[in-house]
Amino acid sequence: MSVALHGNLSDFGVAAVFQLIGQQRKTGTLVVEGGEGGIFLAFDEGRVVRGGPASSRGVREPLGPQLVKSGYLTREQWAELQEESKRSARPLTDLLLGAGLIEPATLDEVQHLLTKETVFDVMRRSSGDFEFVAERIPHHTPPEHLLGAEQILMDGLRMLDEWQTFCSSVPGDDTVFRRVGHLGAVRGSHAERILQLVDGRLTVGRIIDLSRVGTFEATRALAELRQAGVIDIAEARHKRVGARKKSGFRLPVLALLRAALATALPFAALAGLGYAALDRAEHDGGLLGTALPVRVVEAHRDRYERDRIRGTLEAHFYREGAYPETLERLAGSAGTLSQQRLADYYYAVRDDEVVLLSPMNVRGGANANLD
Repeated sequence: MSVALHGNLSDFGVAAVFQLIGQQRKTGTLVVEGGEGGIFLAFDEGRVVRGGPASSRGVREPLGPQLVKSGYLTREQWAELQEESKRSARPLTDLLLGAGLIEPATLDEVQHLLTKETVFDVMRRSSGDFEFVAERIPHHTPPEHLLGAEQILMDGLRMLDEWQTFCSSVPGDDTVFRRVGHLGAVRGSHAERILQLVDGRLTVGRIIDLSRVGTFEATRALAELRQAGVIDIAEARHKRVGARKKSGFRLPVLALLRAALATALPFAALAGLGYAALDRAEHDGGLLGTALPVRVVEAHRDRYERDRIRGTLEAHFYREGAYPETLERLAGSAGTLSQQRLADYYYAVRDDEVVLLSPMNVRGGANANLD
């Protein structure tokens, strides 16, 4: 193993590096440091085989985090697979395929997406140390299915030119968009798919991950939708993000959780005591010492339960990238009701919106109101 080429992109641009690798049909690994982290691209006779984070240069090791980001696996599933791989000394991809969690074609698609993202990342870098190590690159992809370094360079330069025309419409990965119009005349190849993910809560970064089309295509679709007046920045969230960036101050996540729990637990305890008292009073036909009718009490309890369920649904959505098929799947989660109680609710997801009907409204029949 020997180092064939090294330097800094500010002195020896990425275009020159790609041309050299392509023209001399080099086989090995190009590692670029700097920016938001190190990345690598593996070449076989001048053709790109794969790419990903520099810390994961194994055949398919980078795919795990990408599978989670793209919504194919949950973090819990990936953690369990890693533990099993350590115990059994079996490759992670063998465990994935053996458990039927993913198809071989999907693995190839995710690898292609990760490589495309890495190439686009490299093309946008104007500085950073690079090193090309000549080494054997094991893979099973037919040569005709691999793109040459020079072809990727041409595509990358074209993408960079187009990127400058629309990237300003999407301020950053922390931006949150909301729908303000209909798809209408927007005819981008990914516009409809991206619009389905715009809900006023998901950040641009999360939309890019879940869209599975890459940073360039997803950002271009968001820009087209915004320019057509179909989406716009969610004002409140945008202001909070901006204020946080200006101040440079961030509370650690765990500290925020502890503060939230410390604030919420006393109120939750009081609510529980009140709930028990109201339940006992209901059986007695009313509440002693108050003129509140039982139906008013039921309405407040009904809204309290509904808010708890909605909160847990939103937490599930942000954790898993989708709402659960049934409410019963939430049983056992913090803050939810029992499985038997959850079964009393009417629940459905229509056009990415949650419809949650409480037992009181279900009993109300035709007079029930959808939230």
